[in-house]
Amino acid sequence: QETDSPVVAIAQKAGPSIVGVQIDYVTQSVFGSLEQSSEEGSGIIYSEDGYIITNYHVIESAINNSSATVEVTLANSDETYTASIIGSDSTTDLAVIKIDKTGLTKAEFGESSSLQVGELAVAIGNPLGQELAGSVTVGYISALNRKLTTDGRTYKLIQTDAAINPGNSGGALVNSEGKIIGINTVKIGATDVEGIGFSIPSDDAIPIIKELIENKKIVRPYIGLSGINIDETTAKRSNVVQGIYVAQVYNNTPAKNAGIQKGDIIVGVDGTEITTMEELNVIKNSKK
Repeated sequence: QETDSPVVAIAQKAGPSIVGVQIDYVTQSVFGSLEQSSEEGSGIIYSEDGYIITNYHVIESAINNSSATVEVTLANSDETYTASIIGSDSTTDLAVIKIDKTGLTKAEFGESSSLQVGELAVAIGNPLGQELAGSVTVGYISALNRKLTTDGRTYKLIQTDAAINPGNSGGALVNSEGKIIGINTVKIGATDVEGIGFSIPSDDAIPIIKELIENKKIVRPYIGLSGINIDETTAKRSNVVQGIYVAQVYNNTPAKNAGIQKGDIIVGVDGTEITTMEELNVIKNSKK
């Protein structure tokens, strides 16, 4: 069937790889009665044999509750499968779940590093749960490398004006070739904000996904200190250099072994000048 819209072809190519993810669990009400609760999101088929990518926050209630079940619904069908949690990582908001089925349509991933602002972007997912499964919204890449801090974690994200609602979390952001270049995540929840959605770049996500499948978790380097940022004003007022004031050094840690002491001010790491813990963590997390 011929059509002028490239979005039709994009949706036909990527759509079958997008699934619905539902978490069912029992909560106790204030009056002691048990209530059935559920949360919904989206997922992306990573392999033909059942590995599926989603967001950590989509399945978080199942990670913390062993009696919760994770259900996956395939595209264009009422087929539902119970999934097991393979691995999850709250720092990057990524997780891998698996269903016992083969012959699935796995997603094709593109390189997010080659994206340009103004490119077509299509979001596919279940914006408000299974009733609106496989919704397709269209927009553009609004910005790249957006730094967004939520719950004390900083994410480097792709910004798009394709409509992304809470249930889209874990779904795909797709380029004009029908390749997935982002995993949709935190939506800015301000009521007066429209047209701002965010996506984890595929280049950042895939290594995490591979490690979760292999090791069930992400092992990160650590230093072993807590620090306070000294801004320019404080530095002048206290007559010290701008940097990170070491507030505490923990025992039996690399920081302690290296001779870092409480009261030191860190001004650089690995040849790079830094002034904040955020900058320190970015460099630290780039290491094995």
